[in-house]
Amino acid sequence: MKEYEIVAKYYNACGGTAHAQTSFDEAELNDPDDYIRTKHPREFRDFAKEVSPGGQIRYLFDNGHVMYSYEFTEL
Repeated sequence: MKEYEIVAKYYNACGGTAHAQTSFDEAELNDPDDYIRTKHPREFRDFAKEVSPGGQIRYLFDNGHVMYSYEFTEL
């Protein structure tokens, strides 16, 4: 298992907010995919996954109304 810092951002275009709701968490995970799959079982297949050269993993879901962004940084 690896330990990650997780930065989660939620944007709701319908709610009229200009800024994202942001939360921070730490978790020990075998696979960050499982974390996203648990949080968003129906939308999981629509998430885009990016891995930066530095090892940070980012998941993004945007359907035009809401957007979720999760960034995993190994500690």
